[in-house]
Amino acid sequence: MAPSLSYDIRHSGIWQLSSAVLCCDGQVLLIDPGYFPRELAELSALAQARGLVQGVVFTHGHWDHVMGWRHVPTASVYVSQTLSQAIATGSESAQKDLRDAAEFDRRWYIDRGAPPAWPPPDRLRPLREGDSLTLGDTRLQALQLPGHSADGLALWAQREGLLWVGDYLSPCEIPFVADLAAYRATLRRLLALCDRLDWVLPGHGPPLRREQARTIALADLAYLDALAEIADSPQPSLAAALALPLPRDADNPDMQAHHRDNCRVAGLAL
Repeated sequence: MAPSLSYDIRHSGIWQLSSAVLCCDGQVLLIDPGYFPRELAELSALAQARGLVQGVVFTHGHWDHVMGWRHVPTASVYVSQTLSQAIATGSESAQKDLRDAAEFDRRWYIDRGAPPAWPPPDRLRPLREGDSLTLGDTRLQALQLPGHSADGLALWAQREGLLWVGDYLSPCEIPFVADLAAYRATLRRLLALCDRLDWVLPGHGPPLRREQARTIALADLAYLDALAEIADSPQPSLAAALALPLPRDADNPDMQAHHRDNCRVAGLAL
């Protein structure tokens, strides 16, 4: 029998943010619903047209990925164990994500009807490495993927060969690094998984076939390995790091700015 899982992808007007509506046997999950209120209303209507919305999933806590939970008020919200703890303790990272969302909304006159907030504790469902969600006859396994953020979460539909990977392997941007060693380890893990995948769905940009995802992973890992080699050398050179070729979109000023941020994370003072 053919797998019954289906999905719809919608891209936000901000940074090609990818939101996914997963459906299997009349049960629905929303992954990273965002970002603008009209987009969220469309996603909510699409999800409800597909069936009963069982939950919302945040692949990580960055503000552009976490604004949509109020549009499905009865659904559970699945997050990584790390993000769940950050929300419960009111960590600086969790507070910063909400501040950044509020700042963006104020800057662009976005009215959500309520200030940005995290879901209440009774709706949060933390996922650890190896935990799984069941959607109809589909099993979605949780993978912890730190590096872009400490709280990265991927969902792997192994039978269907699909991986929702959060903010890795985007064809639209270079790696945005919070922890260089962890990011490199995550890329190596994703490369090892590629042979077991048909499609990879990044958090920004279109779905990728296996070979497209592998090509991006290899380019990103080569870039970060070169950065780490410079940072770990006996005489680290900021100039050499800044001169590294970027894996994509090198003429984009924002990517150049993120490259400088990556150099800083690697321990190279600007």
